[in-house]
Order: sequence, then structure tokens, then C-alpha cells
Amino acid sequence: MASRAEQYDVVVVGSGIGGLASALSAREAGARVAVLERATKQESGGNTRYTEAYLRMKSEDEVSDDFEEALLGDFMGYPDPGLTAELVRDRSSWPPNLTAMHILDPDVVGVFAESAGPTLAWLRGHGIAFGPITTGFITTSTTRLAPVGGGLALVETLTDAATKLGVDFHYRTAARDLVRDGDGAVVGVRAVRGEDVPVEFHGRVVLACGGFEGNAEMQARYLGAGSLMCRPIARGGYYNKGEGIEM
Repeated sequence: MASRAEQYDVVVVGSGIGGLASALSAREAGARVAVLERATKQESGGNTRYTEAYLRMKSEDEVSDDFEEALLGDFMGYPDPGLTAELVRDRSSWPPNLTAMHILDPDVVGVFAESAGPTLAWLRGHGIAFGPITTGFITTSTTRLAPVGGGLALVETLTDAATKLGVDFHYRTAARDLVRDGDGAVVGVRAVRGEDVPVEFHGRVVLACGGFEGNAEMQARYLGAGSLMCRPIARGGYYNKGEGIEM
């Protein structure tokens, strides 16, 4: 069956917090936006729907005192100090063995920290409330806030806000492949809707469709056969089939 094409300015794949934020900001900028979501509306949002969404913040405007240190330290482990000393140089002059390492760019972490407060303010403007939250952690290592209602509130509130602004949500619609023009530029996605009805969505593409917790073959390929005995931490993970990564 030939697929029919639907035309948008921006096509977002996935309706967790990454996809919803992308769709909302694109719509605010005047774009006509589509969001493609494999699940039904009642189960949309991926893992975001099930998270408490703890934020390493000491207030709605300021990150915790250990924010940047924790991100860099936890993620980077113990890389070669002779190489990481090069991080102070402009990225364009980094040696190839540094750019190939699995490390965080301190400049990116700095921008992340500076943007956290304004991002929470933007979310507040769309109806999200924040507050301190009691955790089940044995120790309290830092200050934390969370959206009132957790990840479920993020999904439901931002979906409603995006819908009111005119974002089109296509549920039970799974993106499978990228559409490219003659020069190789990405111009859309191929998807299936409902019972495998092919459809194309044309526009600039944002892939926010998570990992591959719901794909047994990819789990075994990348994490080993033992991963087949594991289940996703949250039910939203079953909808993460890895197509975005394969694309």
C-alpha cells in the first residue's frame, strides 16, 4: 500500500518530556508541529509518565551547589588526566583521541546549568508547579525539587498545553525510517499507523523516542543474552523499540 504524506514544519517522534518540550517550543516559534507516539494517549509519554522527576536544584531558579561537579564526576569516571587537561582548549583544537572518548564537554554542562532555572520558568508558564519532595533515599546527598505530580503531571499538562496551541498528536503511530531528499538531507519520517498503515510525515525531524528497552533483539545484541531476563524499570520502556537509534 502506498503511503500518503502529511506536511508539517517540524515532526517530533516521541511524547516524553524531550518530545513535548521540543514540540511546544517549536509551536511557540510559529511552526506547524506533529508529534508521533507509538502508544495510546492513555499510555503516552514513555518513561517520563512513570518518573518522580527529581531535579538537582536548591530552588526553582538555582541548581544545587554540586550540580556541575556531580555531572562531570559521575559521568566521566577516571579518564586519563593528561587527556582531560586538553578540555580547557577550544573543542575545535582537541586531539582525535580526546574527541573519541566517552566524556562530557564542560562547556555543555555549564550551559545546562545556566539554562536550568529559565527552563523551569518556561515550564511554569505552561502550568507545571514545582516543590521540595521527600525521597526514599537512605541519605540526602543534595538538594532536590520535583514537579508536583511527578512525570505524569509533566506529560498530561504539557500535552494539554501543546494541544491547545495547535500541535497535532498522532497516537498509535510509530516512526520506522527517515525520509531523505536527493542530497541526503533528512526531510521527514516514514511511519506506520494503527494496524500497519503506512504514512509519511514531511518536515524537520526531532527524534525523542528513547532507548531500546522494549526490543529484545537489540537488548541481546548490545547488552548480552542475560538482558532477556530483565524487564524495563517502568512500563513506558516497553514502547521504546530503538528505531530512533537505528535511524
